[in-house]
Amino acid sequence: MSVSKSPPEDPADVSFAEGQEEAERSIKKLCKRLLPGWSDLQEEDMRMSKISGGISNLLVKVEPPAPLQAVAVKVFGDKTELLIDREAEKHTLLRLNAVGFGAPVVGLFGNGRIEAFLPCKTLTPEEMAHPGFVPHIAARLRAFHDLPGMDSAFPTASTINSTSASASAPTSAAAAGAAAATAGPQPHAPSPQSSQWDAIFGWLDMAEQLSFAHDPAKQAAFDKVDFAAMRAELAQLKELCDRVASPRVFCHNDLLSGNILVIAPSASPAAAAPEPSASDGAATMSGVEDGGDVLGGGRLQFIDFEYSCAGPRGFDLGNHFNEYAGFDCDYTRFPTLEQQAAFFRHYLKPGELQALATAARARRPAELGAAAPQAAAEAAALEALAAEACIYALASHAYWGVWSFIQARYSPIDFDYLDYSALRWAEYHRRKAEFVALVDKNFPA
Repeated sequence: MSVSKSPPEDPADVSFAEGQEEAERSIKKLCKRLLPGWSDLQEEDMRMSKISGGISNLLVKVEPPAPLQAVAVKVFGDKTELLIDREAEKHTLLRLNAVGFGAPVVGLFGNGRIEAFLPCKTLTPEEMAHPGFVPHIAARLRAFHDLPGMDSAFPTASTINSTSASASAPTSAAAAGAAAATAGPQPHAPSPQSSQWDAIFGWLDMAEQLSFAHDPAKQAAFDKVDFAAMRAELAQLKELCDRVASPRVFCHNDLLSGNILVIAPSASPAAAAPEPSASDGAATMSGVEDGGDVLGGGRLQFIDFEYSCAGPRGFDLGNHFNEYAGFDCDYTRFPTLEQQAAFFRHYLKPGELQALATAARARRPAELGAAAPQAAAEAAALEALAAEACIYALASHAYWGVWSFIQARYSPIDFDYLDYSALRWAEYHRRKAEFVALVDKNFPA
């Protein structure tokens, strides 16, 4: 796989310590320094507007005078380097840009990046789950999973830090202890981008060391977390996930509706990825309801690969289905087996369902022996895919549930991360028996 040319970099950080106005001034100065044709602009020539302020990052649009093109500037949330290996993310983004995924990166700075602004429509949770959009999302996800070479090693912050540490290691145990005591919170090694399970257990290691002494209410809530029970639960879950033998692919890991765009037809070809399925029509819910196509001649695009890594396909499927819950976390919207089957029919390539049906017959010979009709075997194959997605949906709840502990301690954003963690774990336990039974049926021990 070719790698996109590295964009210009500036080591400066954007800080909000001196207020929003000063931060915006810093962003404009970075654009002037990094972007071709921007150096002679005055600050008043650039219009800035907020695109979004998620629960971990800030994203703004900066518009210069024509003919220069607008950009999107992403400022990473405080302490998110504890959760995300930014060096690995950078290399991932550049490699994905080279094959048409994601918004093109046009500049990098100390705690963020600048991307080409894509004229687009962001899907809502309702649209993401709608039968009109599902075929396009499923086909696009399959194209993403099929990217070659994305599981090869990247230089990461963890490997760089470990190399630096070995070159200048303390010469005594006392020195090592002093260094550890003054270093402050550090990203867990191996990198969270090395696998979803590494991320979960690495974040759990960090979470067990947290203190909320500055906030007695948070400390009281945090004290109720039983980390020993959580570790035991996760060990059992991993065994179940391993049983379904989910194929290793390159996973997005955060495919919520806000990370799925419909790029306007007028967008430059370089800014949009090759579309794996033909499409025309209006990219609106009214177009879907009228039975028309939904992309309006545009292209479906995925963005935000902060958590992407090579790992089990099932995690991406289960995590995506969890996101049907939307921003209000209504997990009753998790897709039914029938809805999942419709998704999988568009995810699979020609001939794959038949091969999976043969495998299902081998796993369940009493029900699906040679006398069973092909339709029954194919239905069982689709149910097996659902079992894979559902057991990894539990892993997704655990992933974000543990992630929330770190955010609760370090994020400056006004969001109740501990409550969100409790919500994810509650849903984990609510669906656990049902999803485990589905694995037992389709993947007998």
